[in-house]
This record gives sequence, structure tokens and C-alpha cells, in this order.
Amino acid sequence: MASSDAISISPPVMTSRRPAALQRRHLQILAAIADSRSVHRAAQSLGLPQPAVSRLLADAEALLGHRLFERSARGSELTPQGAAVLAQARFVLRGLERLDGLLGESGPVVRLGCIPRAMHSLMPLVLDRMFPAGGGAPRRSAAGFRLSMMEDGSTVLVDALARGELDFGILRHPSGTAGFSEDIAAERLYDERPLVICAAGNAELPRGPVSLARLMDHGWVLPSPGSTSRTVLERFLAQQGLPPIQPVIETRSFDSNLALVADTRFITIVPESAARRYAALGVVRVVNARPVLPGSPVMLVGHPAAAEDPVLASFRRMVRAAARTMGKPRVAAEPALPDAAAWPVTRPYKLPAARSLRSK
Repeated sequence: MASSDAISISPPVMTSRRPAALQRRHLQILAAIADSRSVHRAAQSLGLPQPAVSRLLADAEALLGHRLFERSARGSELTPQGAAVLAQARFVLRGLERLDGLLGESGPVVRLGCIPRAMHSLMPLVLDRMFPAGGGAPRRSAAGFRLSMMEDGSTVLVDALARGELDFGILRHPSGTAGFSEDIAAERLYDERPLVICAAGNAELPRGPVSLARLMDHGWVLPSPGSTSRTVLERFLAQQGLPPIQPVIETRSFDSNLALVADTRFITIVPESAARRYAALGVVRVVNARPVLPGSPVMLVGHPAAAEDPVLASFRRMVRAAARTMGKPRVAAEPALPDAAAWPVTRPYKLPAARSLRSK
């Protein structure tokens, strides 16, 4: 998500005097070089001569007292200090973009990453608040901001947050809020458990309670290995003294699981909200598995400084209010909430290898 390409900046005045502090143009060239992995390509994307970009980079490194990029066969590579600065730089640039759009016709933009299960359950409630009934044609949000959405698994969203490409993520982690490092703030929105489902007309499984042990040898469609859903399931089976399930097929989306199970004799797990909805439509049937599978938290994750940004703080309050109505009938949006509690900063915990956290 190369936001720098969309921002035009004036060529700097080439003088021998170095600025006393970082300026917006320094942050823009840092993001552009990181996105393109090349000073030359960054200069092209920004419409600046390459010497000007090199000079701005040198100024930034001198002001910060650290080298931010190293040249390699793969191009300009961020140093550890550069990676830390870049995340903050992107956050500041997003804030400046929101400031630019605050008085504009379209309003400021909040960039949100969301896992598929929350798109089905939580996001309709958020949109109800952004575009309340009786508010006329839903062209401009009553909240005063626009959403730019990215739908993907939790690992991808966490990476995008770390790169400063998102303001918030609605996602999951096998360790809950404790699964993030101290530079990421996370709060629980709601818990959702998975349910075992089969096709509505499946005659092989009883309508009454059935033990997980009995279901172990049935044909399963499961989330991919390493996903939060799969990790939580396998952890629970181990606690029950049961072996891991050997699925017939693995997918990256519970929508795919639903589609595959609805017309076959296989079974799968899906979020309870989706299971109940499709069971009511007569597409699938909930299997009364015992013991019941455990739930896990869906969280709002973002930069700790988000509480200090009025636009982001407003969006956070809206999401928290929507989460409190989960499972209730959808009605007109509630009145505006008072200022929310301070954005929580989680205790230090190093994020495990990102490739092991794919999630839906």
C-alpha cells in the first residue's frame, strides 16, 4: 500500500542549512523509498530529482542520528532503526492526510483491516452507526469520516499495521490481547465460539448431542494449518485427550467451508454467527457436539497513539458501541457515547512468527 505515490510534494530548496526537525517531506520520502526499495524509483514516484531525495534522506538520517537504509543487491533495505522510524512516519502521515481531509468534501479516511468473520457480524453494526436510518441517502457518513477497507487474515493485517498501512485492525490471535508487543494496543471487542455444522439434509449425524470423539473419524473440512481457528481447535482437542483431526480438505475461508459442507456429507467449524444465520436459511444444520468448543476474542488492534487522534478515537468508540450490541436485534443507532476509556497498552509480549498466525 504505497500511499506516498498519491502525495505530491514541492521540490526542496537546496541550501547548505539542514532543517532543525523532521518535516512532512522527510516522512514522505522515507515511505516512498521503503515502498519502492529504491531512491531512484522513489524520486520518480514523487516527481522529484533524485539528488533532492538523496539530500532529504541524508537530512533525516542526520537529524535522527541513525542510518535508516542500507544498499544491497535487492535495493534499499531498511535498517532496524529505519523500520521503527517508518512505522511512526506512516502513522504521522496518515494523521496529516486526515487533517487535510477534515474540512474537505469527502472527509478524512480511516483505514481499517478486518477479518472475514467480523465482516459478517460486526461490520454491519458499525455501518448502521455510520449511516443511521433517516439520515438521507447514504453518501456521506454521519460520523464525518470515510472507511477504506482491507479484508484479509489476521497475520496479513498485523503486518500491515506494523508497516503503518492501517489505522486499525479487527482480528484474532490465539493468545488474545497478550499476543502483541508493547508497541501495539489491543482490546477485546467480543468473544465468538465456533460451531460444528453439516449439510441441512445430512442423515448420518444425529440431531441430539454427539461426542467430539465420535466425530473424529468423520470427514472434515478445516481452516488451514496455523490459522487462529485451527490452532484453538487443536489446542482444545489436545486438552480433551483427542488427536488432531486429519481433514479431507483445508481452506483459507470459512465461506469456502460453508459452501463445501452445504452440498456434501462433510462437517466443518464456522463462527457461531454464520452457523446460526445459514442454519436459519436451511442451508446447513448445527451439530450438537459435546463438549462445546471454546470461544476466542475478536479484538480491535491499533497504534497506542490512536486515542490522541479525534477521528480515530471517534471510530474506536463507534466500533466498541457496535460490539456491545452483538447478538441483539438491529435497531437505530445509539446516541453518541462519551469519551471512551484510555486506549489499553498491552503488557510486553513478542509477537510469534507472523506466518504462524494466519486467521479468519
